[in-house]
Amino acid sequence: MQTVGRFANAVIGSVYDIANGTRHSQRSKQSKKDYGAKQRRNSFLKTVFSPIAPKSVTRRWIDDEYNYITKENYSYLLKSATHYASLLGVQLKHDSGKSIGEGISNLYDELNDIIGDINLNIEPFEEKLNFVLWKYHEWGKYTFYWMPVKFTETLNPKLRKIALSFIHHFIRSNGMSTTNDSSDMEWIIEYAYEGLCDSEPCDKETHTNLLKSYDSGKIHELMQSIYNKSYCKNLSLALKKYVPNNDFERQMVDVFTEGLQFIGKNKPSIMSYGYDPLYDEDRDYYPVEMDRIIRVVYDLEDFVSEFLMEYTNNELNESYDISPATFYIITPNTSKPFSMDQYPDNFFKWFDKFSTLIS
Repeated sequence: MQTVGRFANAVIGSVYDIANGTRHSQRSKQSKKDYGAKQRRNSFLKTVFSPIAPKSVTRRWIDDEYNYITKENYSYLLKSATHYASLLGVQLKHDSGKSIGEGISNLYDELNDIIGDINLNIEPFEEKLNFVLWKYHEWGKYTFYWMPVKFTETLNPKLRKIALSFIHHFIRSNGMSTTNDSSDMEWIIEYAYEGLCDSEPCDKETHTNLLKSYDSGKIHELMQSIYNKSYCKNLSLALKKYVPNNDFERQMVDVFTEGLQFIGKNKPSIMSYGYDPLYDEDRDYYPVEMDRIIRVVYDLEDFVSEFLMEYTNNELNESYDISPATFYIITPNTSKPFSMDQYPDNFFKWFDKFSTLIS
């Protein structure tokens, strides 16, 4: 993929500057500031310069290099845009311009004008260009959606098995990882071991034991068990049959029962919404992927998780995070207009309830 911010700039000049390297979060809304002089502006600055469309824009795809400013791509985009406009009940008014590049640029503007509050990209795939519609889903009230599992240790044996089974199915259905499988955890453990020499004597033994538990001890085994094992053959039935002993257990059974809507082979995975509209093959920085923002940890308050959160926040300060979005590729055969389901929105609303309960 290639964002229109990067790709369209190459086609028509600095018109669509979406990819902002200083943007820390795709969810944040930033206002533009006017840094121009307030008085006595030079008259030539008011002149509008027509962008010059190049005759070729090349990109490499694996081992092959393609020029995307071609009659074939222009024709494909024109058919795609015209067809999609007809689905909206609108007739696309197209100005072909004086070159293929200008025609593609005009098509982008013309389609963008009729799609409303949906975002539009032009993205290459192998030798072909595609129009891609996309829109973010609503994020929840927390920055990180980390599911701590330490709370299960305080539950009675029967409810604990139900809770661990729920977490197992929930994370497997949604593509979530545990700290055992996290790409950044190995570095965090190594960094924490190196920092032990600076710990207070009273903390050094505690921290050492905790790191050993994460590395190969109780916590590591718990994470492995959660990912691989369910104690309940029929989780829904187990929740129905369980008789809560107090109000907290009743709330927990209720929140797990509500959470069954996010479990099952016929349900989407939250990670499947991880679309990056700012993707650039020549980027100098990488985004923080969704599986690091939404995942399973042991305890939110131990010093390992604190290191992990600090490390992730530092990356977010230099880059940006991948947020759930619906994206839709337009083709000449597209059968229906862009639409969004509510899976991610409901996912975060449920996770907010769960987090509030166990906190």
